[in-house]
Amino acid sequence: MRFDLTDLLHATAEVLDAAGTLEPLRLALAGRDVQVSFAEFTTMADQRSSVDRLAAATGADPVLSELGASAYTYTLTADLPGGMVLVAGTHPTLNRSRPERSTSTAATAALLRALVPWAQTLAGLPVAVSGLEVTDTAHRLGVQLLVDGADDPKAAMVAASTGVTALRTAPAIPFGIDGRGRLPSGHPVLISVM
Repeated sequence: MRFDLTDLLHATAEVLDAAGTLEPLRLALAGRDVQVSFAEFTTMADQRSSVDRLAAATGADPVLSELGASAYTYTLTADLPGGMVLVAGTHPTLNRSRPERSTSTAATAALLRALVPWAQTLAGLPVAVSGLEVTDTAHRLGVQLLVDGADDPKAAMVAASTGVTALRTAPAIPFGIDGRGRLPSGHPVLISVM
């Protein structure tokens, strides 16, 4: 599916800037949607606070849904400029200690902006980008590009890795190709061709 990754990157960075400090998050950009979830160690209360900040930044109202005894979800759906949609929500957490954070929401927004030139290059190539994920693990920011290469995975990897340096590829499990390298911005990237 072809979509304007550049617009999604810009719109998401603007929302993060407006929201301020959020818990470590995972962004999934595809089609016209931005899906926001939080790191597995983030408490439900901290997730809910971050959803509230996203709500304040977008002017949308979060929805609390009871799922039974002491279980709930707290979700937000917000319209962004250009017909894009942001969806954020809480999820059950693992009982893990919270690592000391060396990342930030501002660094995530800066990474999204640093990806724009690469996204513009990809838009002019014969590559079917199906999504982009940015993950904040509290220690580092990771980027994964998802590519549809059903007809010719090797050719799709070559096109998707334009501008990527130090690329190492390997068969993906159960099928496809994965490539790891460095983006023109210097950030590490995983390119997954399925």
